[in-house]
Amino acid sequence: MPLLVPLVAALLVAAGAAMLWVWAGSIAHRAHGGTVALVVVALAGAGVWLLVASDGADASVPAAAGWVALGASATLLVAGWIGIARWAPERRR
Repeated sequence: MPLLVPLVAALLVAAGAAMLWVWAGSIAHRAHGGTVALVVVALAGAGVWLLVASDGADASVPAAAGWVALGASATLLVAGWIGIARWAPERRR
């Protein structure tokens, strides 16, 4: 049960990254949507992995590292939406 909350948070971030990728590529025709989405999902996955690694009596990884990675992925997702909407060049067709 304790790992359910970060797993749900990571899945929500991954869903937001997928929507960013679709929006940037298909709807807004902007560049770099896939790259930003990939980095966001990788960071969320690393956060979940760190939280799983910190769960246990002999864990050498602090749980705070996983929460920081999850928070950074959510922050990067929002910054990616804003950055792509504002400054990304149009994709060549």
